Amino acid sequence: MTDWRLILQSVRTIQTELMRVAPFRDAGLVPNPRAKPWEIDIAEAKLTAPLPPSYRAFLELHNGWPRFFEGADLLGTADLTKSAHRELIRAAVEATEGPSSFRDSAEHSRAQAIVFGADPQGTTLFAFDPDDVDADGEYAVIAWVNEIGVRQPNFAAFLAFIEDVCKSELASHGKVPLRMVG
Repeated sequence: MTDWRLILQSVRTIQTELMRVAPFRDAGLVPNPRAKPWEIDIAEAKLTAPLPPSYRAFLELHNGWPRFFEGADLLGTADLTKSAHRELIRAAVEATEGPSSFRDSAEHSRAQAIVFGADPQGTTLFAFDPDDVDADGEYAVIAWVNEIGVRQPNFAAFLAFIEDVCKSELASHGKVPLRMVG
C-alpha cells in the first residue's frame, strides 16, 4: 500500500507551487497541530465506529487541515462528530452527477458515512464508507467535488486522486511540480 504521508507531503508541495502561480486559490498550506490520543478516542466513541487506521494516524500528526482542497477542511476530532454533516451528505448525493452506480453506492453508504472533509458551502465533501472495509481496516472514500462524485478504495488512494488533480491544475498553468511522489 502507498504511504499516505508521502502523498500528503506531495500534495502540500504542489499546492505551495500552485499558490505561487495562482494566489487567488483557496488552499491552506498549514495543518493543525496533532490531536491528543484522548481526543481521537472521544471522537471514535461519539461516532460509534473506529476511524480507519490511516485517518487515525493522520489525526495523530494533524488534528485537521484547514482549506486542504477546494476550500474543504480535513476535519479534526471536534468536527468529525458534527451532526450537520449527515445533511451535507444527503444534499451531495442528490446533486451528484456521474454514473448511476456511483449515486446508488453513495446513497447506500450515506447513512453510515463518516464525513472527514467539507467546505462551508457543502460543494466539496469527503466521507469514509465504513460498509466498505479492506483487509487493513481502511474504509473506502466517497468524495464530491463541485457536484461530481468520486469513489476511492482508501484514504491513500483518495490523497493520490487529490494529488493528480493538483498536478493537472499546476500543468494547466504551464508548471511541473518541484517534487513528485511515485
